[in-house]
Amino acid sequence: MRRRRLVPALAFAAAVLAWDAGAAHAAAPSFVRGGAVTLCTDPTYAPMEFFERPGERQPVGFDIDLARALAQRWGVSLRILTMDFTGLLPGLDAKRCDFVMSGTFVTPERLSRFNGVPYIASAQVILVRAGSSGVAAPDDLAGKVVSVQAGTVYEKRLHALDEAFRAAGRPGITIQAYPGGSDAVQQLTTGRAAATITQDTEAAYRAVAQKGQFAVAYSWPATDEFGIFFSKNPADYARIKADIEALRADGTIARLAATWHLPESDAAAPLHWPE
Repeated sequence: MRRRRLVPALAFAAAVLAWDAGAAHAAAPSFVRGGAVTLCTDPTYAPMEFFERPGERQPVGFDIDLARALAQRWGVSLRILTMDFTGLLPGLDAKRCDFVMSGTFVTPERLSRFNGVPYIASAQVILVRAGSSGVAAPDDLAGKVVSVQAGTVYEKRLHALDEAFRAAGRPGITIQAYPGGSDAVQQLTTGRAAATITQDTEAAYRAVAQKGQFAVAYSWPATDEFGIFFSKNPADYARIKADIEALRADGTIARLAATWHLPESDAAAPLHWPE
């Protein structure tokens, strides 16, 4: 199944290369130097970035294809540096890479340290094993074991729910944090966790990649936005914002969303541009 989905992604990349060969490059951000740009990403979050098969060294996914499209616009090659999610922004701060794309939300906390340009909207969901019962809303997580990727807003949301349950005299949540998003989802298949919190993007992808294994028990409103993060620079922010607007306008982001089975509504939703 995954091998077949890689073909459209490669076809899309070839189309980008063909388009770029005859088009003028867009103005590049200041961090683009020496004919290459380096991306930091955590390849454990399908379909945004992941390894298709064990032992592979080059990740694939929506974010990877979008990063390549940006590099093509800037007329440079893309280098990819992989690391745990919790090390991504510290790695950017230490200048190990030029920008971060890794299913990373635009939040006030992150914007206080870095520029962030949103590129697609998304909703958080509670994911459970197909056919399971007992979890249909956040309130049902009291007394349950819930797996989650460490260092994410999902983990923060779970801790907030846990504190609220305990303050009300109810059983708390047993929170199991894992380095990767795939690790957290795997706990559902083994029965070690009753639920996990993730994005509608991953849930939609897994509905295709692992048909019949998972179900969305609950969805919060689609108020999240994935963003590209880089060192603060007003000119770079304006350039990358213009790049994302252009890739949305020409249908590139919508085509990538379809390739990786993301909800069409996520790619079409209006974005909120930080100023």
